[in-house]
Amino acid sequence: MITAQEEERKRIARELHDDICQKLAMLSIELEQTNGDSEGLPTVTKKRLEELRQHCSRIGSDVQALSHELHSSKLEYFGVVSAVRDLCRELAKQHGANIEFKDENVPKPLPRDISLCLFRVAQEALHNALKYSGVKRFAVELGGAGEGVQLVVRDAGAGFDLEEARLNGGLGLLSMQERLKLVHGRLDVESRPGEGTRIVAVVPVPAENGESPATGQYRAKGAAVGEV
Repeated sequence: MITAQEEERKRIARELHDDICQKLAMLSIELEQTNGDSEGLPTVTKKRLEELRQHCSRIGSDVQALSHELHSSKLEYFGVVSAVRDLCRELAKQHGANIEFKDENVPKPLPRDISLCLFRVAQEALHNALKYSGVKRFAVELGGAGEGVQLVVRDAGAGFDLEEARLNGGLGLLSMQERLKLVHGRLDVESRPGEGTRIVAVVPVPAENGESPATGQYRAKGAAVGEV
């Protein structure tokens, strides 16, 4: 189901980028040309045309950002580090937040399914943090961990009751957990009401012969956490 969802995301993203975005760009250009060629128009009309052009341009930017969220071309062509860094930059801009990103010793090359999994977990965790934490500062770390790779997303915000979230399947935890299971990874969450949240995803990287290390062998560094 997750694989089918990703294929549908890719299809919709391409439709948005190649069709809707192009049409909005053309409309913006036509409005600009109309405004420039319309001599004798009242100043208020020319001002209104420019406002419409700017509004059209902003809609185009929003649609392009949605397209990138649905399917990251950077992930496909430049890898997970570039894709997550770009995700942090775009979300920070959209929400007026400060998202610090660090990467260290990320194994290269990472299999496509692992890269996609880590990107989606980062995306889900950041969306949840931006929506529920009540703060504007976040940290994202991506790095090597033993024979695997580890993603950490943390904030010092509102936090939540982990047991309640586990029982209700809320905050996207189930989605992140299922994605990680597909690549033999694990999800650890540390959170308490009023004490912030730390989400850790650890994924073993297959050896060159294609064999995966034993599941559960790599634990998050330095965290007393609850597995979900």
